[in-house]
Amino acid sequence: MKNRKFVLLLLVCGMIAGGAAPLTAAEITADHSGNNFANMGRGLVNIATCFLELPRCLVYRNSQVPVLGLIAGACEGAGLTGVRAVAGLADFLSSGFMSDAIYRGNADFQEWVWESPWTPKY
Repeated sequence: MKNRKFVLLLLVCGMIAGGAAPLTAAEITADHSGNNFANMGRGLVNIATCFLELPRCLVYRNSQVPVLGLIAGACEGAGLTGVRAVAGLADFLSSGFMSDAIYRGNADFQEWVWESPWTPKY
């Protein structure tokens, strides 16, 4: 019985991910407040790429303050990894009805990890 539920869950996740997959670059960067499948896809992508916050923050903070930036970057990266994972989980579990407000509040925490700054602007 547990295996059937697991297989059903995988199928549903696969169908949802497949519905959000054919997005173009313009659609990815656009506001998706009304597109639930895109928001759910964003959630899955953020869950899958949340670990990239750690190297991003390490590079970003170390380029600002060499050596000591590694400590600050590791702490910030660990925290933002958790935030991105929870935001992605909330996006997915809310069936895409979560607003984009969490991504609009901070310039260092964008909708996608690759849109967040990797090096500071001088």
